[in-house]
Amino acid sequence: MTNWTAVDDELARWTDLGRRCAFWLRDDDAIAASPQLDRLLHRCAQAGIPLGLAVIPADAEHSLAEALAGHPNVTPLVHGWSHADHAAPGKKKCEFGPERPADIRQAESERGLSVLRALFGDRLLPLFVPPWNRMAADMPSRLSAAGYRAVSAFGPAPASRDGIAWVNTHLDLIDWHGTRSAVPLDGLLDLLCRELRDRREGHQEGRGTPAEPIGLLTHHLVHDAAIWDLLDRLLDRLAGHPAVEWPAVGSLCRS
Repeated sequence: MTNWTAVDDELARWTDLGRRCAFWLRDDDAIAASPQLDRLLHRCAQAGIPLGLAVIPADAEHSLAEALAGHPNVTPLVHGWSHADHAAPGKKKCEFGPERPADIRQAESERGLSVLRALFGDRLLPLFVPPWNRMAADMPSRLSAAGYRAVSAFGPAPASRDGIAWVNTHLDLIDWHGTRSAVPLDGLLDLLCRELRDRREGHQEGRGTPAEPIGLLTHHLVHDAAIWDLLDRLLDRLAGHPAVEWPAVGSLCRS
């Protein structure tokens, strides 16, 4: 059995049960219009799926808002402040980690929200995407106080949510610690099958709730041909499948 066959079989089980699994796509590090961004926008439009676009506030340019003008299904998100690493030596990269005073972190998150609201208006979703998908444990409550409705990181959503919604991603298409190209297809499809099966069977065990949407994660500015091809193959299988739905990104923000 090929891994694609395993995915198709798992989706067929959802169809037989009359159920649909929610998916969403988040792309990080947007700052300006570019050929790579155009390619991503047109691919999502072609597939008929919404896109959550995480924008770095400190570097965001007006050309980005102009590029999104003709793509109503793209929702801008707040990607930290400047995507700067403030972690202690030897620690994993982090912009909003515990090494920095909480008041400064909250102020930067508020600034990011303000800057992108000025750029995108009501189109901006007050959803915070911490750079490198990590942040200090007190940040959810700080973000809530700053006016955010949701957070998106990577992996299972935490059991304790501090009054803020979590809309995480679960499948990263890039092999950051190896080739920095596309992750191996077999491994990615194994993970996809596990995510689908866990939601169908109602498994929790620290992996979020069964209704948690499966999030795909991309970074358009660093895509090579293999990453684009992997994204195309996933969307060819998942976009329009009767067992799959792609809700509007804003509708996912429930705590």
